[in-house]
Amino acid sequence: MKAAIDLMRKIPVRAPRRIADVYRERGSMRALLAQRFPYAEIKAFDLSRAAEPGPDGGLSRLGAERKFDLLCLNGAGMPLRRLLPSLVGMVSAGGCLAVEFPNDLYEPNRALMRMIAADGPWAKKLVPIAKTRPFNETMEGLYALLSPACAVVDIWEATYLHALEGVAAIVEWMEATRLAPFLSVLNETDRRKFLDRYATELSKAYPPDPNGGVLVRSRQLFALAQR
Repeated sequence: MKAAIDLMRKIPVRAPRRIADVYRERGSMRALLAQRFPYAEIKAFDLSRAAEPGPDGGLSRLGAERKFDLLCLNGAGMPLRRLLPSLVGMVSAGGCLAVEFPNDLYEPNRALMRMIAADGPWAKKLVPIAKTRPFNETMEGLYALLSPACAVVDIWEATYLHALEGVAAIVEWMEATRLAPFLSVLNETDRRKFLDRYATELSKAYPPDPNGGVLVRSRQLFALAQR
């Protein structure tokens, strides 16, 4: 939520008439957009609900719309290199594409997921899933994708520090987000074993802070691209 709020504050478009809120599952920014731009028409597109996502990542319905003055993308879990060129084309002249997505592939809470997925009786099921997870993007790579079609491109990165009550809170957070694709293919027994091992490894990577909780870093990459 903090990352989305920070993105909202930097959007240069003052009074967009049509806004697209593009996300997967629980990544909608619609409430924040409505607060920032109360008179705009906001259309939400949950790409995880596309009947046939296909090679365009589920953009068929979005592409059938008229162009938008502002298109906001929460790119968590999405193939950005494939989607961004198409999304830029859906922004009207003078409009803006606003993007935020996690860029924390190598933080312990994410790296340990892949390590455990590859080391256990579930490896045959989970390794293919791990290989489909988006890789970290670079600022230079993001600029190369956006600059050919945009007059102004602004890119920055921020690291957020989350103070959580303990390892169990990390597991709960990740269960609802990054771990979900892994856990969905496991039976109950393997699911519990996987989570137990994950919690054990997390306790080594995240020692208690002075208050008895744990501190977890989350890196976010942002981009504002004006047509």
